[in-house]
Amino acid sequence: MDVSSLESRASAGGAPAPRRPAARTTRPPCRTALVSIVLAAISAVGCASHGPLASAKVAQAERAVDDAQQAGAGVSAQLELRTAQDKLRAAQTALAKGKNDQAIRFAEQAAVDGEYALALAAKQRANTMADEMGQYNKVLRQELERLPK
Repeated sequence: MDVSSLESRASAGGAPAPRRPAARTTRPPCRTALVSIVLAAISAVGCASHGPLASAKVAQAERAVDDAQQAGAGVSAQLELRTAQDKLRAAQTALAKGKNDQAIRFAEQAAVDGEYALALAAKQRANTMADEMGQYNKVLRQELERLPK
C-alpha cells in the first residue's frame, strides 16, 4: 500500500492515516551567521551602555561622599568616611581605565559607605542635641525647685 491509498481510505471512513514524521528543517548557513551577527551587535551595545551608567554611579558616589563630609563625618565617622573615599578613588581609577563593571561596583560601595558615614554623623549630632536638651531640662528643674511654693 502506498501513502495515497492510505489517505484515500482515511477520507472514506476507514482507519486513520498514519502520521508522517515531521521533516527536520535546518537553518541555512547564512541565516545562522546573520543571527550570530545580530546577537554580537546587541551584546556590544549592552557593554557600551555601561559607560554612561558607570559615570552616573561614580557621580552619585561623589555626591554621597561630599554630603558626608559636609555633615561632619570627618569628625564623627572618620573610618567610614575614609573607606568611602578610598572606594570612590578606586571607582574613578577603574572608570578612567575603561573597566566599567568594576567602576560601577566600587562606586555603589562608595555611595553606600558615604551614606553610612552621613547617617553616623547625623546620629552623633542628634545625640549631642539630646544631651544638650537634657542638660537644659535639668537646669530648668533646678530653677523650678528654687521658686517659693
